[in-house]
Amino acid sequence: MTLSPAGVRRQPVVLTLVVPFYNEAPVLPILIRELKRIFCAAALEAANISSVQYVFVDDGSSDGGADLLAAEMASKGCRGTLLRLSRNFGHQAALAAGIDCAEGDVVAILDADLQDDPGEILPMLEAWRNGFDVVYAVRTSRKEHLLKRGAYRLFYALLHYLSEGLIPKNSGDFGLVDRNVVLAVRSMNERIRFFRGLRAWVGFRQAQHVCSRHVRAGGAPKYTWRKLYELATDGLISSSIRPLKIAEVVSILSVIAAGATAIAVGYRMLTLAHPSDGLIVSYGILLGVLLLGCANLACLYVMSAYIGRMFVEVKGRPAYIVAARLDS
Repeated sequence: MTLSPAGVRRQPVVLTLVVPFYNEAPVLPILIRELKRIFCAAALEAANISSVQYVFVDDGSSDGGADLLAAEMASKGCRGTLLRLSRNFGHQAALAAGIDCAEGDVVAILDADLQDDPGEILPMLEAWRNGFDVVYAVRTSRKEHLLKRGAYRLFYALLHYLSEGLIPKNSGDFGLVDRNVVLAVRSMNERIRFFRGLRAWVGFRQAQHVCSRHVRAGGAPKYTWRKLYELATDGLISSSIRPLKIAEVVSILSVIAAGATAIAVGYRMLTLAHPSDGLIVSYGILLGVLLLGCANLACLYVMSAYIGRMFVEVKGRPAYIVAARLDS
């Protein structure tokens, strides 16, 4: 796809919509109905979209949702591709499988739970036509409870800082990318895939699209606190080495603090005026040891996070395994 002299992509395009899902049987009928409504023939003609390719990725579901989709595709109610992974590999691996299968000029990413409105893809496409290769959603509001909203805010702030500003705040996987970006992401060999980090790292012309995040259309959230922690850790570690740099600084400061404490305690022991002052010295030693121990544990935690993921990468196993593929 090329740009016109005015910097606008005017040609009809093939849009691929990648939808990973895991145990979303209650939501899938609503999702299919929404996709049919939003990407109806009249809407496609108005947006100059020649066709839409749906790539659904079943991440090892056990609730029959994949069978529901297969039946819908067999009845030609929803044309596209269904990938069934051999087990639950995780959201990011399922997303990678869908991206590897996408063949459109433009590829959009959407979760099946409809917390992100598929209708936002059409204005994103307009931004792409104006010359941007990546259009990512920035959420202005979320409908989760207060504790989870706070956790997300902290995660996005840390991700933005630790990636040295590369990954924008409040930007998730929801968005739209040009085929050149897809090919660039595919060319990278990471086994631990964190799409929004890869999308930011490859560069190209990027723009944000501001929207709000809705409540789930049905079913229960699949990201438990444990899975959110794993996603956050994978994202932070795979996107930057800044945590290692911070661990280096903490180690140096710990050595300086320990040395200063030793000097202060030694001086105090030499100048004791009263026997009771020995208790103060003991507390000083205890505090210094405690601070040094906490700093060491923090640095060990950071290093173990990197070493564990290095172990996964060195083994060279694929990020996912496709057990079956259905094309309609």
